[in-house]
Amino acid sequence: MSSQKVFLIHGWSVRTTQTYQALHLKLAENGFELQNIFLGRYVSLEDKVEISDLSKAMHKAIGIELNDNWDQPFHIITHSTGGMITKHWMVNLYKGKFSASKGLQNIVHLAAPHFGSRLAHHGNSMLGQVMELGQAGKKVLEALELGSEISWNLNEKLFDDSNWKDKGIRIFNLIGDRVKKDLFKYRIFPAAYEEGSDMVVRVASGNLNFQRFELDGRNKTFSHIGAVTDVPFGALYEYTHSNDDYGILNNIKKRSTPDKQLNLKLILDCLKINDETGYDKMRETLQKITLETREKRQGFAQLDFRFHDDQGNPINDYVFKLGATVNGKEVASKTVVHTHKNKCHTNHFTVFINLKHLEPQYSYFMDLNSDSGSKLFSYQPDPLRETAQPNDITNIIKEDQTTQVNVILSRNPSDNLFVFHKGNDQDLHVKWGRDGEIKSNKLRIK
Repeated sequence: MSSQKVFLIHGWSVRTTQTYQALHLKLAENGFELQNIFLGRYVSLEDKVEISDLSKAMHKAIGIELNDNWDQPFHIITHSTGGMITKHWMVNLYKGKFSASKGLQNIVHLAAPHFGSRLAHHGNSMLGQVMELGQAGKKVLEALELGSEISWNLNEKLFDDSNWKDKGIRIFNLIGDRVKKDLFKYRIFPAAYEEGSDMVVRVASGNLNFQRFELDGRNKTFSHIGAVTDVPFGALYEYTHSNDDYGILNNIKKRSTPDKQLNLKLILDCLKINDETGYDKMRETLQKITLETREKRQGFAQLDFRFHDDQGNPINDYVFKLGATVNGKEVASKTVVHTHKNKCHTNHFTVFINLKHLEPQYSYFMDLNSDSGSKLFSYQPDPLRETAQPNDITNIIKEDQTTQVNVILSRNPSDNLFVFHKGNDQDLHVKWGRDGEIKSNKLRIK
């Protein structure tokens, strides 16, 4: 293991390699050579830089350190945004001759926002610019926002094993589930003190296991599209996103030892995995750790909707409602604790679910009212209603996971959009307005 290389990839807004603290030293104490551990640095705060730019730059930088010998074994540890960059690189650039010899062994994601972060659009606001004294990385933050189009596209590629499993890659996901209790700060900035998160990324967003459904309003079918189900995932009770005392990455100090710090132990254990048997055992270990966390903290889940018409155009003007039928009466669901309409792609809508209030014995329903903004065509059906029978809701909403639902509505022309008039009609010649309505008739021709 000593000759194997390890690449560390940090998160958004980081401008010092101190963010890694002593992780490289701990790796060197546990089987790796210090000269084979590489602390990455990249620019995330330039507004025009995109995830794809960083992915390409990362590919070039890794190639340099490997001396373009992609056959040798190496590992990657990511934190936060580094997870999205690495995932983009893995499915788009690490292929062909680069992955043919299966050099990349293990990817350990720490608090990766696989399905976005509630804080991202705050970072993209004036507040973010003030905090960063200038540009805040607009394009990167757009990719990190809840329900972003790039996260949909990237995660969809994981349904195809050729993009990761067939390359010999073993992926691990670790995230903290700890929120500092501060009622005053919560009232000022609730996004950073949200239960079910590590104070930056929701636990459900940090889990790469997810499922996707498609709700086709044209024929009222609800079908399963795909799922990622077997990535080892651990929700750790002790840790937050980034904090000297509890941060899942930066609380690893010179004095840290794996027998006393669970995060350090798990990182080292994940890097040691070299076969499917070990991978299966680590999955079981992390499942047990997550169950222990759930004994102390309640679980949450996330629903991620994308609305568009049958031509692929986004539907941006809508009203969404999730409810339940209780004793014959329709009521708003108590499970919904937060909703978010993506600022860049407004046809994406994310719902955060508190499972403490989920009552699967009831029938749940989703209503979608949409507005085309035109009298000449409409989206149908309107409203669109989808109902889950009692106990079916647990097949859709999974604890600590995100469920994506792709919703398709029919784009239907109005009766006034295109009309024929018979040649023998006594009121044949008419004049119509922009809305297709007749303004005058019995017009004479010359």
